[in-house]
Amino acid sequence: MDIKIEFIPHKQHRFTTIGHWFVEDDTLTIQISREICWQNKVAVIFHELIEAAICIARNVTTEECDAFDELFEQEYDAGLWPRSVEAGFDKRCPYRLGHKWGTRFERFALWLMRANVKQCNEECDLLMGIIVRPITRMVP
Repeated sequence: MDIKIEFIPHKQHRFTTIGHWFVEDDTLTIQISREICWQNKVAVIFHELIEAAICIARNVTTEECDAFDELFEQEYDAGLWPRSVEAGFDKRCPYRLGHKWGTRFERFALWLMRANVKQCNEECDLLMGIIVRPITRMVP
């Protein structure tokens, strides 16, 4: 299997994401949003590579993953989930194990590069149009 990494304009992603992978004609293609900083690009490559490898090893197909992502996008649009909820953590998600490990590798890569994880997450949220409001403390 060949592996191809592409940096694409964020608006070309099919789903609410910064990174996406698929297998076609025995090639694993990883697509990353072009607009993110280099540290985020490296971290997301790790995330997608680990997620895809676990799925491929467990016979979870691109079609199964994309079908779930399409369902989750419909649920976003219906207001069932805020866009800040990642589809990969949902218990129904066929790539959940890969997503969990991919997220761990992503964070580890950011740590190794001494990147500011909070800033990197905010960069991704901003690009995806996610507004995360800080939790305010209730004072009696």
